[in-house]
Amino acid sequence: MAELETLRNLIGGEYVDAASGATFETQNPYTRAAVGDPSGQRARRRRRRRHGRPHRADGEWGRTTGFARAAMLRRLGELVGETAEKLARQEVNDSGKLYREMIGQLNGLGGWYQYFAGLADKIEGRQIPSPNPNYLVYTRREPVGVVAAITPWNSPLLMMTWKLAPALAAGCTIVVKPSEHAPASTLGFATLIEEAGFPPSARAADSTGDRHTERGQQRSTGPSGQRDRDLLDRGRQP
Repeated sequence: MAELETLRNLIGGEYVDAASGATFETQNPYTRAAVGDPSGQRARRRRRRRHGRPHRADGEWGRTTGFARAAMLRRLGELVGETAEKLARQEVNDSGKLYREMIGQLNGLGGWYQYFAGLADKIEGRQIPSPNPNYLVYTRREPVGVVAAITPWNSPLLMMTWKLAPALAAGCTIVVKPSEHAPASTLGFATLIEEAGFPPSARAADSTGDRHTERGQQRSTGPSGQRDRDLLDRGRQP
C-alpha cells in the first residue's frame, strides 16, 4: 500500500502539525480509499499568536500597494491554470465529484484571480465637497483586517476562491477553514499561494474540524460582526 501524503496546516507561512500531533485520514467517498492524512485538532496556539499581529489591517499585507497585490494575484491565476489537472484530481478523489465537472471548474478558476487582480489597483477614495473653505474632506479605503473563510466539502476551491480573491485584492489577510470531509485540495492549493509570492502574513489554511477553531475564526471578522459574517457565508466580496 502506498504511503499516504501528510497534509499539514499552513499558519503564518509555516506548515505546522496539530498541537497533539494527531492526524486523520481523508477518504475518497466512492472507493473508501484513503487519499490523504491531514493534521487534526487545533494547530499550535503559540504559533498562531506569534503570527497573529501581522494579520491585522496595518500589517505587511495591508501596507502592500494595490499594484503589488495585483501582480501576485495575476501570478496566482496563472499557477491555477498550470496545475488545473492536479487540483481537479485532488477534488475528485477527496469529494467524489465528477472529473468533467471539476476540470471545468479548475480550468476557469484562474479567471477569478485575474478579475480581482484588475480591481486591486483601482480601490480609490474620493474628495468630498466641504461647506467650509478651509476644510479638506476625503475618504480613503482601508483593509478591514482578517477575513475568515469556512468552506464546504463540495467544490471547496471554487467556494474558497470567491472569498479569497476579493479579500486579498482589498488588502485583507485570510484564514481558510475547509471542511474536514474534503480538505486536501485546499491544503494543496496553499503551495500555489507561496509560489505566487504572497507574504507569510497573508495566508493561513487549517484543516481541523474543531468547533472552537471555527468559532474563533468567526470572531476574527472584526467589530462589524454579523454583517461581515453574512457576507462571508454568502461567498461575496468584503
